[in-house]
Order: sequence, then C-alpha cells, then structure tokens
Amino acid sequence: MTSHEPPPPAAPKTSIASLGVSRRVVAWLLSLTLLLALFEGVGLGMLLPVLAYVRTGGLPGGGPLARAMQESLGWLGAWGKGWELAGLLLIALAVICLRYAINYVRDVRLVHLRLSITRRLRSRVVDALVHADLGYLLARRSGELQSSLTLEAERAGEAAAAQIGIVTSLALIVVYILVLLLLSPLLTLCTAPILASVALVLRWQGRRSASLATAVSEQNLRLGDQASEVLGGILRIKMRNQEDRAAQMLSVTVERIFAGMFNLERLRLMVEIAMHPLMAMAGLLVILLAVEAAKMDLAVLGVFLFVLVRMAPQVNQLISLWSFRNACRASLRRVSELVDEATARREPGGGQREEPAPLKGIELRDVWFSYPGSPGGGYALEQIDCAIPARSLTAVVGRSGAGKTTLVSLLAAYHLPTQGEIHFDGHPLESYGLAALRKGMAFVDQEPFFFNDTIRENLNFGVEPPLDDAALEQALKDSGSWEFVSRLDQGLDTVVGERGSRLSQGQKQRLAIAHALVINARVLILDEPTSALDKTSELIIAQTIRDLASRLTVIVIAHRLETVRRADRILLLERGRLTAQGDHDSLLAGCPQYRELFSVPR
Repeated sequence: MTSHEPPPPAAPKTSIASLGVSRRVVAWLLSLTLLLALFEGVGLGMLLPVLAYVRTGGLPGGGPLARAMQESLGWLGAWGKGWELAGLLLIALAVICLRYAINYVRDVRLVHLRLSITRRLRSRVVDALVHADLGYLLARRSGELQSSLTLEAERAGEAAAAQIGIVTSLALIVVYILVLLLLSPLLTLCTAPILASVALVLRWQGRRSASLATAVSEQNLRLGDQASEVLGGILRIKMRNQEDRAAQMLSVTVERIFAGMFNLERLRLMVEIAMHPLMAMAGLLVILLAVEAAKMDLAVLGVFLFVLVRMAPQVNQLISLWSFRNACRASLRRVSELVDEATARREPGGGQREEPAPLKGIELRDVWFSYPGSPGGGYALEQIDCAIPARSLTAVVGRSGAGKTTLVSLLAAYHLPTQGEIHFDGHPLESYGLAALRKGMAFVDQEPFFFNDTIRENLNFGVEPPLDDAALEQALKDSGSWEFVSRLDQGLDTVVGERGSRLSQGQKQRLAIAHALVINARVLILDEPTSALDKTSELIIAQTIRDLASRLTVIVIAHRLETVRRADRILLLERGRLTAQGDHDSLLAGCPQYRELFSVPR
C-alpha cells in the first residue's frame, strides 16, 4: 500500500535574511548610518574651533586640521574678524545640513524596508495558504488565518524592520562613544558603568516583554477567530437573542488586548524614563571629575557634555526600538511558523501526465483515508475497492457520516489517499498534473460558493475565453436555472452578493450545476445536487444528470430515490466501508441495508 504523509514542518525562520532582506540592503543602511555618524562627529568636532574662536578671537593651532582651517579661512580675515567667524559657522552649518540630509535618506530607506518586509510577509502568507492542501486549511480557523494575513503580518514587519533600526542606532551610539573617548578617555571610562547599566536594563526589558507580547499575539488571533464566527453566525445569534453575549465575548478579548498592550507600553515608558536619571547621573559625574580630577578645559568639557546630551535621544530611540521589536517579535514568530507549516503542507503539483482524453474510467485500489488530526487516528474510509466506468452515472449512497463526501473529495484530488491508489485510465492519480486533472473536473458542493459579482462573471469564472450570452443561457436552461435568472431585472448582470447571499439555496445549487456545464468538464461530481430543490426542479436536474452521463463521467452523492434509480452503478457506504455495489434493481433484491436506506419494502 502507498502511504501519503505530509513532511514535518521545519523550524520557523525569523532572521533578516530569511525575510528576503539582502545583505546589500543591510550594508547600504549601515553605510548611511556610518556616514551619518561621521558627519555627526565632524559637526560635534566643529564646536571646539568655534568655542576657541569666541574665547580667544582666533582659530586654534597646533594640528594639521587646524592649520588647514586657518589657511582656508585666513583670506576672510582681510574683511574683518567677523568674516572668519561667519566662515567657520557656515562650515559647521554645511556639515549639519549634510548630516540631516543623510538622516532623511536613511530614514526613508528604513520606512521602505519596513513596508517591503510587511508586503513580502503578506505575499508569503497568501502564497503558502492558497497552495496548501485542503486538509491543512480545513484544520485551521479562518479567523486565525485572516488575522495572520492582516494585523499579525503588519506587526511582524515592524519587528523585522526594528532589528535593522537597532543595528543602525547602535552604530551611531558607538560613534558618540568614540568621540567621547577622543575628548577624554578618563571621563568616558568613568561613565562606562552607567552605560553598562543601560544594557542590563534592556536585557531585563527584553525578557519581561517577551511573555507580554506572546499573550497579545494570542489574543489578536483569538479576536480574529471570534469576529469571523460572530459575523458568520450573525443570523443564528439574532434568532436566539444572543447579541449581548456575542458582544461581551468580543469585548473580553478586546480588553485583554488592551491590557497586554498597556502593560507593554508602560514597561517601555518606565525604561525610557529611567534612562534620563541615568544620563543625568553621567553628566553630573563628568562635571565632578572634570573639575576636581581632570582639570579639563571648559570648552572641551562643554563639548563632552553636549555629546552626552546628543547621545541621550539615541539611547532612548534604541530603547524604543528594542521594546517595539520585543513587543512584535511574537507576531513575527507566529507568521513565520504559519508560512513554514503551510509550505510544508503545500499541495503537490502532481506528475507530468496530462488529463486523460478520452477518459476510460476511474479505479480505486485498497484506498484508506484519515483526516490529519482526526481523534484516535481513525479512518474515514477503509479498504475501498471499486471501478467507476467512463460516460456513466455512478451514485454514492449511505447514511450521514458514512464517508460519501470524503470519497468524492478523493476523486476530485482534494486530498490524497492515506494508503492505496486511485487510477485514471490505469495510471496513478499522482502521475497526472494536478492542475490539468482538475481542469477537466467540476465539483458541485452542498453549499456552493459564489463571489460577490454578477451571475455572468460567476459562470465564466476560470473559463478562457469567456462564453457569450447564448452559451450561458443554454447552460442555465440545462440546469433548470434560466427560469429564475430570466425574471431578474438585470438578468445575467445581477450581482449575487457575498457567498451568493441574494440567492436561495435552490437557486445557488442550480447555478453551480450551470457552471459545471459551462466549463465542459469530463468528470462531473455532485454532492446532493437536488437536496434543496422542489419536486419539479428535482426531476429536471435528475434528467439533466442522466443526459450528461451519456457523454461524460458523472458521480453523484444522492439521497433522493429519483436520482439513484437512474444510476448505472450504485456504491453503498457504511461507516467508511464499501458494503455493496450494483445497480438499483440488484441492490433492492440482495441488500437489506439499501432497501432500508430508501424505505423500499421487499
């Protein structure tokens, strides 16, 4: 027996490289930051000659940089002393302007990077979900998937971009520390314990915020799931007067999100505010040591204190980025886990063989199937062996829960057998290209889905080129739909509403059959197509199905005797097993379970 088990998901990838950020982009941002830091350092260094000029009335000497500045500004002295000072200030202004111009370019690139990461994450979520197998998608809550695509993906992008921001902020702080070392190594080393305490506080904050962020992420997913359930079941909620209960359920989750976010913000503010006394302590310590021990020049002391003041906002920005990254990191991990899990459960594309033309028949050989995560690992289908002839009508019957829908979903390649094989024209299903195989199939579900578009667009969905009105009208007539469509004010241009909400159940069923006729399928699978129809419509559809069976393979789940008695072959399922097969007359004669199912006396 052949077994088809999905591979285990790999560990989630949350590094910058795994999110599609190239080393070139990171290097470019770091280069801009270093250039920014360079001009910041030069701008701070310009304070010394300005202060010296104000104090002494001339440019300082003694160094190559000072001599070069004297030579470049000396010619301005002929116009007066004020012109030398003006030239000096203009150089300082130019450096400051360049510094902020580079700052603008860097910040714009950071914003672009953050939005690009969010866009890339959402694209990955969409691609992973739409290509995942149905077993995985049906096992996940729709609200959870929607939340991962919207809020969680946005927070994940923020977390990833914050990692780059942290690196660039650290680079700028390092430059400030180097400037301080150049001004006074002694004072810088004396303030080192205070800077070390900042690192310890950040480490503590990271650990504390991790648990809070995880809780917020979980509540965001819960809110998405609850909102999806409430909106999807709003009619039932209103019929049972449970509006207040539903609102209370959502309000509790909203309050939990509020509490979690408030605690995260309070932690961030507490750490940020705590930095100000630490930086003030560093400044006071510098003054004390400069006056009492180092006997530092007042100009150098002023510049040293100014650098400390300039560094303080960068430290606060680093703390904010660190807090934000920790607050959103849980979302990044969850989104990455979702993408990795869905990718590991990616629906196989199948083999190279194209769809059979013409189809000779379908054969199931010792097929077993178990839904992933089913309680106790039980099988929904067990040891199914049967053949479905081409260009015939095969009915699948049985009580509720017997495995009928599971069987036809395997035939439509929605799932692969857990064990055993399904053959088309003698070749395993896996040897066919899945897209090509499904292109020749139509599946009419019990609850047909329609896009919020016109009847014409829904019928032509997936049809290239789209059919004209005459062809659509013929399909509508064959399915018994033309009578009600022709009475609509806008006819084929009528918008059906979200999920077909403006149509009755019977109308949706008939339009779904019309769509199956439009795509000219080779295999037509119907799950209770007449369950919501009146007697007259049922007879029309039953005859349509019978007529279609003369030119394609029709497989129908049926409970109505009118459909079953017309079938060429009937498969009787009980508790996941095929207990009998044959035509209507032979089963009536030899199968008590079949007679009981349709309440036909012997």
